[in-house]
Amino acid sequence: MSKITPRERVRAVLNHQEPDRIPISIGGTGGKLTESRMALLRTHFGISDEVVEPVLVGPQMMRLDNRVLDVLGTDVRYLNMRPPTGFRMQEAPGGGWYYDWGLIYKEHPVSHMYDYVNHPLANATIKDLDSYDWPDPHDPARWEGLREEARQMYEQTGYALVAYRPTYNGLFELCQILRGTEQLLMDLALNPDFPEALFWKVGEVFKEFYQAQLDAVGDFVEWVELGDDLGGQSGPLISPKMYRTLLKPVHTDVIRSIKSHPSKPKVMYHSCGSIKVFIPDFIEMGVDILNPIQVAAKGIIPADIKAEFGEELCFL
Repeated sequence: MSKITPRERVRAVLNHQEPDRIPISIGGTGGKLTESRMALLRTHFGISDEVVEPVLVGPQMMRLDNRVLDVLGTDVRYLNMRPPTGFRMQEAPGGGWYYDWGLIYKEHPVSHMYDYVNHPLANATIKDLDSYDWPDPHDPARWEGLREEARQMYEQTGYALVAYRPTYNGLFELCQILRGTEQLLMDLALNPDFPEALFWKVGEVFKEFYQAQLDAVGDFVEWVELGDDLGGQSGPLISPKMYRTLLKPVHTDVIRSIKSHPSKPKVMYHSCGSIKVFIPDFIEMGVDILNPIQVAAKGIIPADIKAEFGEELCFL
């Protein structure tokens, strides 16, 4: 078989064609390396520790070193949004650090994962949503130099380029953080008007983020990422009926907005957990790629998922 580029390999898979080998991706949703692991790999491979500019990936600044990915032979490179104007690592009163969306996070002393510790909309009403200080997707600092970076990588390498999520947390996940998971789940059962309004408000902000991102890099990327964790180990976090009534219409609207962009990107949707019941909904919404296939979750059997949904979806 003739040698193909990583980009050609990825495109073959996205078109449901068999490539020379399975493409490899490290750095996207559910497949990230922490900064400390990246540093260990740099040392292991003898890569000089020159300064690599950090990017805002979730509630932390990370230095994502493409030189490590080059050595590992991965096929995909990710394009990351920049921090907003004036952003700096700033300690919050009582400990922790400020992040976007009015959130504060702390490092867990045991797991070293990052936990959000405030819920700024915990006591909000529907009327409060309009006056909340939502992030500005069109802040030029968020996209400064990104188009030039994308063009250079597209023209000078054969890698497949992907736009990393401009909103690190998914829509449902972010609403849980803003409201508090317990309170949001109680709202869904007892006061559904509020979460429905919150979903649509956050969805509007999401649409603006994705449009601004695609204006910057849409000509060069194979797909964009979005998603939520809708499942636990044994089943969905909310009922399929509740999802289809309150959240699916917003997800559909966001995906429709993404696909209306002239660049026509494919859409990857991320959800951990036992979410097989939702996969037909994902397909109906316009999802092209599902991430991940969490084999430890109930009902997630790779061969079965591939056989049932493989004609409509790729799996990452």
